Amino acid sequence: MVELTLTPHARRRLLRANIPAALVPALLLGCGLGGLMLLAGRTGQALAYVGAALALVVLGVRLSLVHAGRARVVFGDGTYALRSLVGERRFAAADVAAAAMVTRMPLGALTSHHLVLAGHRGTLAHLDGAMWDQAQLTALAHDLAARGVPVTAFPHPITAAQLRAADPRFLASWRAHPVRSALLAVGGALLTIAVVVVVVLAVL
Repeated sequence: MVELTLTPHARRRLLRANIPAALVPALLLGCGLGGLMLLAGRTGQALAYVGAALALVVLGVRLSLVHAGRARVVFGDGTYALRSLVGERRFAAADVAAAAMVTRMPLGALTSHHLVLAGHRGTLAHLDGAMWDQAQLTALAHDLAARGVPVTAFPHPITAAQLRAADPRFLASWRAHPVRSALLAVGGALLTIAVVVVVVLAVL
């Protein structure tokens, strides 16, 4: 059996990628709500919000470290196990309808290599360069190909929309159109913040 784990460089890369995700809500909570409470003269509540913000940052870093330590890809006998922070997924080569080996594709804030496995109805697994080296994903792709899974190589840079156009099972629509999805997410977040601020001001 072959077991792939994160390299030290990949662990650092994963940590750098996840810290901003923890900082954004922490800043909104600590500086936003905490600042409002401070302006209202409620120092105790302001300190509570700042403390909660710091706890969010610590939790985000801790979860990233645990995820990096648990992440595994195990294969070699026709079955595949993907282990992560949330548990383990297992499937067989027969469950993989197709695979895409992408040399370079931007997805979200990351532009890297990807190995995408499509099941018979949708995306089965997606491994990217944020966690896995090119050589690791190539070894996994070769194992899949040896077991009869059609692996399509994309040696030139492509977009997420182009990958979905090649086979809709490779990527969900919201991942294939990240700008549109990001705008919707930002709009939803701003609306939520606006509602929270209105409620807080109404209570003051």
